[in-house]
Amino acid sequence: MKESEIIRTLFPKQDFPEDDCYFLTPDTLVTTDSLVEGTHFLHSWSSPSQIAEKLIEVNVSDIAASGGLPYLCFLNLGLSLVSKEAVWVKEFSKALLGRLKKYNMNLVGGDTFYSKTTHLTLTVFGKTKHPWFRSGGQNGDFIYLTGTLGDSQLGLNILSKGSAKEKAQFKTSIKKHLSPKSRIGLIPALQGYSIHACMDVTDGLIQDSNRLALASQGRLEIDMNSLPVSKRIKDKLGWDGALSSGEELELLFLSPSELPARLAGVPISKIGIFSKSRKTGVQYLLNNSQYIPKKLGFLHFKN
Repeated sequence: MKESEIIRTLFPKQDFPEDDCYFLTPDTLVTTDSLVEGTHFLHSWSSPSQIAEKLIEVNVSDIAASGGLPYLCFLNLGLSLVSKEAVWVKEFSKALLGRLKKYNMNLVGGDTFYSKTTHLTLTVFGKTKHPWFRSGGQNGDFIYLTGTLGDSQLGLNILSKGSAKEKAQFKTSIKKHLSPKSRIGLIPALQGYSIHACMDVTDGLIQDSNRLALASQGRLEIDMNSLPVSKRIKDKLGWDGALSSGEELELLFLSPSELPARLAGVPISKIGIFSKSRKTGVQYLLNNSQYIPKKLGFLHFKN
């Protein structure tokens, strides 16, 4: 079964959960995410500190995409023969606590258990007075994207099959994959603008833009020449590789406002326009011609 089909079986009589965060009125956001050995990381690639920090960042990114700031969390540790060793646990814990301190988050509980592979889950609570949902897009909104696209996928490719020379040459891309950073620092500045809908890019722009279009019941028209994709990424991955790059943790959002090209030190790209439509979806335009991607991006469950 596909991921969406699995989730729908769990909500047969309820609305399908469109957002990564659940909003508890009047001001609380809740999200949870997991990192599993063999699916999200390998011990041979990622250090305990990198795994700890990535676990926090992917969850904090969900809070950011809902317009909030994190404040407390619960941690579930499924530790294997490798990760239960004192050296691993101490390095993981030091990095985890350091990143929690950076974001003013308190670790208040959780669970520990033995697992054949390392399995880590964090549940984060955040605060916001004005939550952003994926479903709030309005006709004529501009489409914006923070940062750049493609480095995470390139980093994964180099780690998987790159030469020693390539690993030295593309350290930045490898770091983006192993140690992605959320855009939580951008939230106070973005809250000064009208944000109608928002999500983070975790499964690639192709899949995630479709989710945004479906939730907001309309169409996204994306100008590929406006996408923040470097020549290096295009040369190494091609357009499809860049568009399907996951775990970028960049923010994709809809707003009627004219935003600056840089905000709080982060590049902001206007990449298209949203229109309300019964026929939901995404249209990519490259040099005024329609471009149809051949890839989807990361799939949690393949047919």
